[in-house]
Amino acid sequence: MKRLALAALPGPLAAALAVALGLGLVLGACAGTAPTAPAPATAAAAPELAITGVTVIDGTGGPARADMTVVIRGDRIASIEPRAAAQVTPGARIVDGRGRFLVPGLWDMHVHLSKTRAHSLALLVAHGVTSVRDMGGDLDELLRWRAEIAAGARIGPRITMAGPFLESAANVERMRREGTVEPVARTRVPIADAADATRAVDRLAARGVDFIKFRTVASPEAYRAIAEAARAHGLPLAGHADQVPIDDMIAAGQRTLDHHVPLARKTADERAAIYRRLVERGIGVVPTMVTAFDSLLVPLDQARAIVEGARPDPDRALVAAYTLADWREQLAERPPGLAAVIRGLLADGLRTLREMHRAGVAIAPGTDSAVLLIYPGTSLHRELALLVSEVGMTPMEILVAATRRSAELAGQAREVGTIERGKRADLVMLDADPLADVAHLARIHAVVLAGRLLARAALDDVLAQARAAPELTRNDWK
Repeated sequence: MKRLALAALPGPLAAALAVALGLGLVLGACAGTAPTAPAPATAAAAPELAITGVTVIDGTGGPARADMTVVIRGDRIASIEPRAAAQVTPGARIVDGRGRFLVPGLWDMHVHLSKTRAHSLALLVAHGVTSVRDMGGDLDELLRWRAEIAAGARIGPRITMAGPFLESAANVERMRREGTVEPVARTRVPIADAADATRAVDRLAARGVDFIKFRTVASPEAYRAIAEAARAHGLPLAGHADQVPIDDMIAAGQRTLDHHVPLARKTADERAAIYRRLVERGIGVVPTMVTAFDSLLVPLDQARAIVEGARPDPDRALVAAYTLADWREQLAERPPGLAAVIRGLLADGLRTLREMHRAGVAIAPGTDSAVLLIYPGTSLHRELALLVSEVGMTPMEILVAATRRSAELAGQAREVGTIERGKRADLVMLDADPLADVAHLARIHAVVLAGRLLARAALDDVLAQARAAPELTRNDWK
């Protein structure tokens, strides 16, 4: 993989930040891809679908509404009414929702689909993830997958994408020189100066990307040029939170700060002022805590045993051959003592997130799949649990963060994120109350994807197809 040479970064903290992600530090971004899985016949959309007697938790933050009927026509929510008053067209498909809970489809706000390959699209849906923000990958591939999903030829989430990473030219050159399994020419755009930045953003805007993502920057001037070019095209900007001073990112109107936000040297008053400005500007944070807890803190021998199949891990069987090759590079790059460095920084990272939460800063869930041992779908539910246990968010706050708040930060709130009339019907029906326990968001009875019902049997079929995907045994991204 050879994403960054540690010696290229100043000081021990910067060196740690070059290899770590999530709350502790920043390990390089990941991206991935795979072949098409046909949509199961059970996913076909009926002219009208009515979910009756269900408890609706609509993602707005309002209270749950019991014994409701949600009517879906085509790919849109047509009505949400008390069951006794609901008007259902004769011949509509009826789904009994009594005893169950209906929530908006979940978001993963930091994925790299090219690195997890195509079968991961269906895995995400099977875990209730109906929208994702792809933070760097093969643009041709991503556009093709999005078209296949829209045409009904592939099961997959709604994809908001940045295309390839904008990356410091020195880091791209280092990756090419040292060699990596990643096809760098399709995933990284080298930016040496302001002129490079403007040209790159112009090209990506012409290709129809939804936002601009930077990973590393060559200089403050290059960052400002990226931000100015993105603003000129009306494109949101997202990227790693440690590359330039936070005041510069706030001034640029960066939409999200991803991974660790380094504020350890700020005074309490300075931190409070920063939080106020983040709230005022509508800037969110995507901490990807799961990368610290479930990847970077895992002992090296244990991680290696999972990657090589010597240690049981139920998710390991669904990891693509490309992803495993990438993970082996991550293992080879991991410096001795990294876990100790992360533990030393984790306390401040968690303090910052707790302060942000209390100050009302938007916090959204993301996983950074495919970082080592981070899995499509299951790691999103782990991230939600960490936001409860480590940050102190309530289940209702988690639900809003994973639905409405994420849609707002991704610029997709007009289409998805809440259960409201006229919005796209991306929904998850649960067997238990997610407001009682956030873990219940994983107890999925059915998924409605753009109006198409995937009942439990169909979801099991989706998982079975993923287990048979050819990219599990053959690296198909070279």
